[in-house]
Amino acid sequence: MATDKNKPPYLRRIFAGKNIYIFALVAFAFAFLNIYRLNNPLEIGSTAPELTVTAYNGESFKINEILSPKVVIFYKKHTYFSNYIINTTYKRALPAFKILQDKGIAQVIVIAQGYDNTKELNNLLGEDDYSNYKNIIFAADTKTAGKKYGIRSWPHLYVISSDNRVIYETKIGSADKVQQILWRD
Repeated sequence: MATDKNKPPYLRRIFAGKNIYIFALVAFAFAFLNIYRLNNPLEIGSTAPELTVTAYNGESFKINEILSPKVVIFYKKHTYFSNYIINTTYKRALPAFKILQDKGIAQVIVIAQGYDNTKELNNLLGEDDYSNYKNIIFAADTKTAGKKYGIRSWPHLYVISSDNRVIYETKIGSADKVQQILWRD
């Protein structure tokens, strides 16, 4: 007991009684969230795995069959575990990424987790915006896609060269940065 008296009073209150259990519970929650959001992304220079996506019109294709550079954005429906600010950032960045595609710099492929069909994807952006972006937003088996690309925490962005090598990956990407990377490659 003599050692307890030597501790400052605020530490005795924090680690007394039920407070220690609350402290342990909060520490466990932070550890769980960190593990839940931990990514194991593909390494730069590795070959991008094959992935089949479905377009607005219902046609499916493999992204590795596209012969131009690709920007693959994994986008997640907002949940308690996803970051609303990052999701909003990507939603606002879609026009800039569409410009990259319109200029022929890269094919942009947004794979939206939590949206299983085109009606749900339409609700993601609203009908007017979705009609503008339907050629860059695709549905896919996101559980398989996440495993193949090492993603547990969405959104995430990959830049893939025309020969299907990963040349850039990031959690938060901008169209300007992607354009600079594609010009260097």
